[in-house]
Amino acid sequence: MRDGLGRAQTVLVLGGTSEIGAAVADALVPAGGTIILAGRDPAMLDTAAARLRPGRHVETVAYEATGTAAATVDVLTAAAAQAGDLDVVVLCVGALTGEPSIGADSTAAEHALQTNMLGPMLAVHATAQRLRRQGHGTLVVFSSVSAVRARPRLLTYGVAKSALDAYARHIGVSLRGSGARVLVVRPGHVRTRMTAGLAEPPFTTTVQAVAATVARALRRGSAVTYAPAMLRPVVAGLRLLPATIFNRVTELKAAPRRGGAPSAETITEPRNR
Repeated sequence: MRDGLGRAQTVLVLGGTSEIGAAVADALVPAGGTIILAGRDPAMLDTAAARLRPGRHVETVAYEATGTAAATVDVLTAAAAQAGDLDVVVLCVGALTGEPSIGADSTAAEHALQTNMLGPMLAVHATAQRLRRQGHGTLVVFSSVSAVRARPRLLTYGVAKSALDAYARHIGVSLRGSGARVLVVRPGHVRTRMTAGLAEPPFTTTVQAVAATVARALRRGSAVTYAPAMLRPVVAGLRLLPATIFNRVTELKAAPRRGGAPSAETITEPRNR
């Protein structure tokens, strides 16, 4: 349960090796609180836990984000057994996959959709049911600005995020009156392992700034938030552009970062969050 100041005392991160997920937990949980990191890489989970542990109780648990709904139910049950009711569950999984890496490979397309859409959607459903039974708690679902309008070279990624975004918002509506709720977060380009070396477009931000945005949105009771907030009017404008102009604008290459790395439009391999 939240403390007397309304701060979360227990946070579960589905995708516990995510830098963004860890930053959100760090921003939300005060000293004495509990953080549970769920992920598939034990070494990376231990590293993330060590950074969060001073002053907090931090546990790790195995979790395969592309698994079945039952896998999420098992993690939720294990987390509740360790920490009691869950105040916030952060769903922060996905892989940035460019169309050149998919090509004509149906297996690659299936993996991209499983990682960014089906697996997370099943996690949304299972978590929402858990929070409904609790009678309180918030599910924070990380979507993307790509969910609003997919770029041609990130089409599969954008379409997958769009489906997850719509599903999470619908689940949020279905939870009204239950005490539980959903917050959908649409970040732009964030400096993480997933985007390391890629060109940085305007409004590039940091994991700490995203975490602060999430904390504010939770206090306000928002259903959807952008990170950074300036992306909201920018994306609204892009939605109105004719397809030919939109495609031309999104094909423009930003100046690459040190080392002459390709832009996000020319990703040739999946990059995990």
